[in-house]
Amino acid sequence: MDLLKTFAFALLFLAAVPLSGWNLVECPPEVVGTWAVPDQALRAAKPDSALYLPKPFPKGRDEVLADYVYEFQRLLKDTPAASLPNGAAKVLEGLRKGTLRYDVLRIVNWSPTRCLKERRLDAYHLIRVIDGRSGMEITRSVLDESGRLGVISSTMEDERGDSLQRQAKRLRPPDEEMRSTASRFKIRGEAPQYVTTFGTLRCPNITPCLAFRGGGRVYLVSYEGELFEIDQKGRRLEMGKDIGSSEMNEPILKSIGPDGRLVSLGGKVFTTARRVSL
Repeated sequence: MDLLKTFAFALLFLAAVPLSGWNLVECPPEVVGTWAVPDQALRAAKPDSALYLPKPFPKGRDEVLADYVYEFQRLLKDTPAASLPNGAAKVLEGLRKGTLRYDVLRIVNWSPTRCLKERRLDAYHLIRVIDGRSGMEITRSVLDESGRLGVISSTMEDERGDSLQRQAKRLRPPDEEMRSTASRFKIRGEAPQYVTTFGTLRCPNITPCLAFRGGGRVYLVSYEGELFEIDQKGRRLEMGKDIGSSEMNEPILKSIGPDGRLVSLGGKVFTTARRVSL
């Protein structure tokens, strides 16, 4: 294989396999060591098994969508129409007619669920399901990193009461969203990724926040467009030891003030962030 073909192959490979994302804390080795057995069980599952997925631990858009379609139909095939989640009936109809379009975004998991012994959960795949005829977003669904469907169907009416048309415009590719924020706040940015995190700045996997680095700093952009800066050298807070009850939380919240937020970084680890003003 000549150099040009080798280079082209490398570009195709990198495009097909999503980057793993970056984190500010790592999961404990004793937790990571427990993931091998459930990972292998998923990879080895046969079509007659409840664990089976067409593409376990999907890499790239096509594999994510293969798992999504399989899981969506498997989980809802016997559900009465009146009991279906919001938007699910339209998705099932669109699957039958082949009229759906999809946006797929990778969401890096900074929530407390990332460092559980039960399974690997470094990331999620957020799927925006769009009516191919009207261009309107029907629903959002979430696969965990293994390809298992976690959030079957969620609309913005479920989440925050916004209109579908408004929320369908909200999530742009992470580099585009970062450029818009960086320009607005006159800062430089790099390494953008969507994240789900927990605390007093809530970033669920249906409406994630954007994280990016810049000038030796780490920033979070809320779903509503507010910018927060994480103190990389700030105190790390442990759930159950430093925070977690009203008695523990009160002095922390008082110290960070109204512009401060508690932010989870993964597992039991939390830190603080402050709102950046224009």
